[in-house]
Amino acid sequence: MVVLFFCVVMGIVLASVLKLISNRYTMTVRSNDWNQAVPVLEAGIEEAMTHLHDDSNNYSANGWSASLVGGQTVYTKQRSFSDGSFYDTTIYVTNAYTPVIYSQGYVPSLLGGNNSGGSKYISRMVMVTTTNPPNLFTKAITTSGSITLNGNVTLVDGYDSRIGGYNILTNRNATGNIASDSMAQSAISIGSASVYGTVVTGPGGTISVNGSGSVGDMSHGGGIQSGFTNNNMNVAFPTNAPPTGTPVAWPAQVTNTTILIGSLTGSPTYYSASTFTSGNMIVSGNVIVYISGNVSLTSHAYIQLMPGATMTMIVGGTVSLAGGGVINGTGLASQFSLVGTSSCTSISYTGGAAFIGTINAPQADVTMAGGADIYGSVVAKSATISGGTGFHYDDALAAMSGLVATGWVEK
Repeated sequence: MVVLFFCVVMGIVLASVLKLISNRYTMTVRSNDWNQAVPVLEAGIEEAMTHLHDDSNNYSANGWSASLVGGQTVYTKQRSFSDGSFYDTTIYVTNAYTPVIYSQGYVPSLLGGNNSGGSKYISRMVMVTTTNPPNLFTKAITTSGSITLNGNVTLVDGYDSRIGGYNILTNRNATGNIASDSMAQSAISIGSASVYGTVVTGPGGTISVNGSGSVGDMSHGGGIQSGFTNNNMNVAFPTNAPPTGTPVAWPAQVTNTTILIGSLTGSPTYYSASTFTSGNMIVSGNVIVYISGNVSLTSHAYIQLMPGATMTMIVGGTVSLAGGGVINGTGLASQFSLVGTSSCTSISYTGGAAFIGTINAPQADVTMAGGADIYGSVVAKSATISGGTGFHYDDALAAMSGLVATGWVEK
């Protein structure tokens, strides 16, 4: 009886020890699998961020599938790895400026019998909120001085080039924001135009509206949306400087002769000249062009960007773009940028082609006229828009700096 009792006690003790060891082993394995799920889901987050940056004009590209969740279009993708782990990643683009990413990583669990044909996994999921860091082009028109809309300017609104061209029915929104830092009376005059967006002045500044519309009234074919005005603008624009580096040889240019610049491959090609007047310029690649003096297009002269090209034109003198103007064959405002240095005090655009691009000239008075629409964004000392039928802000410009993660929450 004593021996039997002793054996039972020893058996209980041994079973307890074995159970303890088993539990500790289970906890160790589970902890390892639990931790291994994080690099897997992080891989999903990185792919989602890359996708949002590189494929912003087509969220269904590169194996991402569109579906509806609660009436909202989302984009999902699954990727498997050789060790059996995989991730499911979902992108909610309820707002192009602040997409939300859900990524769930799955790791094969040894505790689930995976080595003997089982299919159990340990998974973890996180929600990552993102946003676009601030840049200059967050509004249609931003100035330190006055903004004036004259003549046949009928509306200011927005669209998103990442989903296609401007369309008043299918690609149009109320992001045509206008802001002036001026504190003067009539700091912003919108004439008889309808502004689909916010209109903001500096403290004490006022907004004038002509025609039948009024501030806060969109019911009479002109005016500003009710509740979309303010006087709390307070901003300082950085001064632009000439580029650094050594330029390549400038192609030979004769008045009214076409020159071809740029390369479709490699880093931006940097060109420099003292002036550019009355010639045609065709851009076939990624270029930076610095003109230390004046730029002038007259008669039938033009600057043309071929599909796939990108051009940043930095000017130290006055700019007068008449004639054919700037023909942006890419159709994207982000591909053409006119930059004025501190000595650039006047920019005029009266070209025949629609202006598709951005203007960044904080010390310049910008005048844009003619019968063509304007697509993009303007930053200037003052802005006078007349003669055109519409100014359409491109939402994609606010995303030019890419995305940054603002929050990480495990779900």
